[in-house]
Amino acid sequence: MSSGTLPPFAVLRAFDRVGRLGGIRKAAHSLQISHAIVSRHMAALETFLGVTLYNRRTGELTEAGRRYHARISAAISDMEAATSAVKGAHARPLTIWCSAGFSLHWLAQRLPDFRTGARDRSGPLVDLHSTDTEPSFRHDEADGDIRYLFDDDAKTLPDDMRAEEIARPVVFPVAAPSFRIGRHGALRKREDILDLPMIQERSDAEWASWLSLQGLSPRVSQPVARYGQAHLALVAARSGQGVALANHYLVADDLASGRLVKLSPDDGPWEPVRLGAYYFRCSRPRWNEPLVARFRRWLHKAVAQDEQAWSVPDGSAT
Repeated sequence: MSSGTLPPFAVLRAFDRVGRLGGIRKAAHSLQISHAIVSRHMAALETFLGVTLYNRRTGELTEAGRRYHARISAAISDMEAATSAVKGAHARPLTIWCSAGFSLHWLAQRLPDFRTGARDRSGPLVDLHSTDTEPSFRHDEADGDIRYLFDDDAKTLPDDMRAEEIARPVVFPVAAPSFRIGRHGALRKREDILDLPMIQERSDAEWASWLSLQGLSPRVSQPVARYGQAHLALVAARSGQGVALANHYLVADDLASGRLVKLSPDDGPWEPVRLGAYYFRCSRPRWNEPLVARFRRWLHKAVAQDEQAWSVPDGSAT
């Protein structure tokens, strides 16, 4: 290795991949070179710096390696962003992971608007992964991630990640039109909802919080079953199994078509309850990359347009 101020870029590139992907063999596979070459690059870089960067027993970066990688990774991301800006943002796809319900009922329908809204009318390709599994930004699994976080869960964020609130929707109960409540098919009093079969997702926590904020006992009725995802709970609601909690991002089409209706008591509207928000999250080094920033701006615009279209009194029947 030369005795210049900086190590060769190939060496830094290999070190960056080892740090991002968590191992020499994974970095070698990503770079399409042999793991022996990556191992030599790591050894050469450690000699150049005079410190140990990689624990070969555990396969992890040392403390010095993590500190150095944070800055090297940010610098390489800046160079990638600058190159993409010159070549054109459409040169590579934008990989977005998103929770299943939001991607199915809202995002997937609107992605063509992101592409056709570009100046060149072709726009960047979005590679959408609909999943309730969160990506590893450290391993470059995604450029960005969108999912609903309850307020308590959103308070903690890893140091290498940034997050931005996209939408904070009102949560309300919905059911199939065929679902009958009592003899007259309506909630006479607010507390009557406590006697209905409540469709749950992973637990009764969301229902308990919503009921408490309505001033009711957080007593949740025995569910017919538990569904691990929001869109599965809505399938159960459409089939008449009971009442589910939802928001406009999940049920706007169902409300418009009449497949689902809001349930409102005769003695007054529900309180507008917001239990959490949809967030866009990204690794800090890539937050201001042109393609990521463009997608965030488009998200905010699309959300604002729909929020305006849905601006009806909270808790009203539809």
